[in-house]
Amino acid sequence: MIGTNETREIVDWRKTTEDGQTVYEIEYSEPVPEPTGRSKALFGAGSGGTVPAGEQFFEMPDGERIPATEAVFDAEGTTLRVRHEPSVVARLRRYLPW
Repeated sequence: MIGTNETREIVDWRKTTEDGQTVYEIEYSEPVPEPTGRSKALFGAGSGGTVPAGEQFFEMPDGERIPATEAVFDAEGTTLRVRHEPSVVARLRRYLPW
């Protein structure tokens, strides 16, 4: 689950839509840093291998999975805002008949 660890837990969250994009506001029990990069802890396979970029994701509190390449973050204190911004390729696939 995004942002949680041994001591940090999700206290509350809500899912909204802003300008047609899904936005999660997640409140934690302690300050949360803005996720950076794709660390092994988040994306390493259990067998010690790596996970291809196209298969990496963040799991939201409601179980929705947002591709790591389409997640935008804003952290402030104990609140993390996660916005799902589909990539240009994903948007094109939606409109092209292939």
